[in-house]
Amino acid sequence: MADDDEARAAVERAEREPLLGHRIAPVRAAIDAAAAILDRVSVPALRARLLLRLATVKLVENDYEGADQALEAVGRHVPGDTVLRFLTGIRACRVAIRRGPEPRKIAQQTLLGVAERLDAFDTGAPGWDVVSTEVAIAIAELGLHDDPPDATAIEPLADLVAALLPGAEPELAFVGHQLVAAFALSLGEIDRAVRALRPVVTLARDAGSPADEVEARIALASTLVAGGDPIGLEEATRHVQIARDRALEHGLVELHQAALIAQAGVLSHAGKTAGAIDRVLELARAAVAKHDVAQYVAAVGVMAELYARSGDHVSAFRTIVESHRALADATQTDTTSLFRPLLARLRDRVGEDRLAKIAADVDTANRLADQIAQQKSKDPS
Repeated sequence: MADDDEARAAVERAEREPLLGHRIAPVRAAIDAAAAILDRVSVPALRARLLLRLATVKLVENDYEGADQALEAVGRHVPGDTVLRFLTGIRACRVAIRRGPEPRKIAQQTLLGVAERLDAFDTGAPGWDVVSTEVAIAIAELGLHDDPPDATAIEPLADLVAALLPGAEPELAFVGHQLVAAFALSLGEIDRAVRALRPVVTLARDAGSPADEVEARIALASTLVAGGDPIGLEEATRHVQIARDRALEHGLVELHQAALIAQAGVLSHAGKTAGAIDRVLELARAAVAKHDVAQYVAAVGVMAELYARSGDHVSAFRTIVESHRALADATQTDTTSLFRPLLARLRDRVGEDRLAKIAADVDTANRLADQIAQQKSKDPS
């Protein structure tokens, strides 16, 4: 009996450990610890619950085959448990939603049928409220794929999340607020998206997940900028700086680069083009250091866009042309195809004639600079 209690406690720990987008390792560790106990203590219902938890981890990792295998195993362990079988079916629908249009249609039929008769299915079994929550999440995920998104699909989940006490069910709150934000953004409801993303930042921070916190801050900053409010822009400035600091502190290289780009965008919207360019130059230097041509060209494109957005089309042109020349010299290859789309984007912005005049003016200025440099080199003094 003591072994059963130990196994139950271990499974419950695995279920309680918050699973966020990047906070996976602690959950896996808890699952592994519980599995080791269940290897010597045979409790089918607990094994099924642990497999259900594993399926959720696989879903977050986008390992759909692994999720399906874990869900299939749940049914073998508890063929008669109503709650676990319902949860297995709903979670299988959530996997299908991600697999593509055809599986999504089947999932839609199943989910809508279950939702209509959910009260009738309720036998009063312990844990049935979890089924209702899972259905609300699945329908919200399904509604995002409608064109346009089905706004009514999010409201049951939004109500559930709004009713949560602070600190309660962080995993549900994290997923729920993210889905509410996604719906709001798809419908152009910027204020609602901001209200949903703020708690996502707090949840990720409190859960000790730096990667999730950085992503949430970048998303919130981007949404605040889209709102166009000066106070919102100040808040966005704070969030991207914190995101950049957190990413650097925890060695999150890709997220640090994303934070730099986000910070450049915020600075640009604040009219601080020079500061924005400095952030992108940092990206370009990092690309050069690790010989990452794709990142270098992308950074050049962002710099050119920042200049163009501020009305400095000459600097945008020079950035593209000079970076093209520098990369060609460094690699001893023809890199024209990499930069042609950047010039095409600038041409679409300013027009063919204006771009031709800029090119001619820059060429004239460069030749004049070369002549002055040559005269200086011949100066006997």
